[in-house]
Amino acid sequence: TPHCVPSETRRSPWNLGPLLGILLAGLGLASGCTSTPISFTELPMRDGSLGTEVDWNRVVEDSLQAQIVVIGEEHDDLVAHGFQLALVEDLVAIDDRTAIALEMLERDEQDAIDAWIAGDLPTGEFVTATGSTNWGGPDSWSSFYQPILDAARDAGSPIIAANAPREYVRQARLEGYEVLEDLPAETRANFEIPTTLDQGGYWIRFRDLMREMSEKDVPEENIRKVFRSQMVWDATMASSAVRALERREIDRVVLLVGRFHADFEGGTIREIRRLRPDVELLVISCVSSNDPGRLGDEDLGRADIVIHT
Repeated sequence: TPHCVPSETRRSPWNLGPLLGILLAGLGLASGCTSTPISFTELPMRDGSLGTEVDWNRVVEDSLQAQIVVIGEEHDDLVAHGFQLALVEDLVAIDDRTAIALEMLERDEQDAIDAWIAGDLPTGEFVTATGSTNWGGPDSWSSFYQPILDAARDAGSPIIAANAPREYVRQARLEGYEVLEDLPAETRANFEIPTTLDQGGYWIRFRDLMREMSEKDVPEENIRKVFRSQMVWDATMASSAVRALERREIDRVVLLVGRFHADFEGGTIREIRRLRPDVELLVISCVSSNDPGRLGDEDLGRADIVIHT
């Protein structure tokens, strides 16, 4: 099926999703489409460590051998979403015990997902109930994420709301983890609190990017407060994926996240490894590139497999 290729699409380098407003507020910071057909299974794909070419069969085979597959995206990248859909379709066709987990859906929305899967909630009402219409950009849900959910439901594969509700992410920034820890157990089940904010290079990249995006000098302590929010996302998404592996009906979990969370052993990846050190983990990063013929130095070590979109 021919698909559109985005042209001159404005894309944020943050890749932190619609909750970016929460982060920027914490610091006081202030697409077109052509009809060019594209085969998402023939995009330039490279080994993230060696830079050597890999093909679609290698991507599928490596995914089937993994327990958790994390796909990092730029949220408004139409081609990345086409790649995700193609991979999910192949994986669930081969093994319907492949679960799909999404940063884009929050844990307290799982009941809505389950009702939609059961046919008790029409798709339009599901999208409205979860506030998902504009998740990756204006009216983007129907073309970016809903086809992935449709493929999983059609195959009978589990779908998991992986992220923390934004109200608790905001509370982490404004009030700290201590307040979250005192919430009732039923509420606490909607999010996870990281055990440490010592995240090495991940913290450094976050700090530097925050300063780059700011028009004024931002005290590091203020950035630390925002980083608390970021790590609630990471800890919650990681825990959602790891816990799903405990379910008998699940062989592997495909987790869709903004690639900042996953690139270069980002916070979600570090949390997954902390929770399950022996996990078979595959990290894929979808990166827009002006030179898809090679893996640039800036992409070495970004992920196990880098997809040039």
